Amino acid sequence: AITGTGVPTTIREALSFETKPAIVQVIANLMDSPGALKRYAEPASPRKTIQTAVDQGIGVMGIRAVQAGALTNGIDRDLKETHPEMKDFVRAAPFRDLCAKHGLSAAATAHRYALDISGVDTVVLGVKNRTELMECVDAEAAGPLSQEIRSEIDALGLAAQDF
Repeated sequence: AITGTGVPTTIREALSFETKPAIVQVIANLMDSPGALKRYAEPASPRKTIQTAVDQGIGVMGIRAVQAGALTNGIDRDLKETHPEMKDFVRAAPFRDLCAKHGLSAAATAHRYALDISGVDTVVLGVKNRTELMECVDAEAAGPLSQEIRSEIDALGLAAQDF
């Protein structure tokens, strides 16, 4: 297994080697954002990396479903306004509004979205306590989001910004 959070073109190249990893961990969230994990100049393009893995027969473990808290109802730690996760949290306000309109938890909805990204086989949970764990278990049990909700989320235009 490899963690696919480095330079995207290099990760995709590694997925194409003759000796391939069995699994790659890739950013899988509705914003396509690696947040503070991005330490390179090119766009993150996680869905392109996911597709490369699928094309190569490599399993995909989605990570950062809630983008380090940016896709939850509230960041649980003090961050400066300039921190990548805080910038994403501010940018994700329309997502939280949409969830509230439908009576949904932002974190659970973000997990359900990540689980339903084409090519993602499983999602690594980044929970900090049992309450969050139970919310994730309940989100998985609820199954995929309705096409209507997913379309509303996609229409917010939060994905695939030039990260």
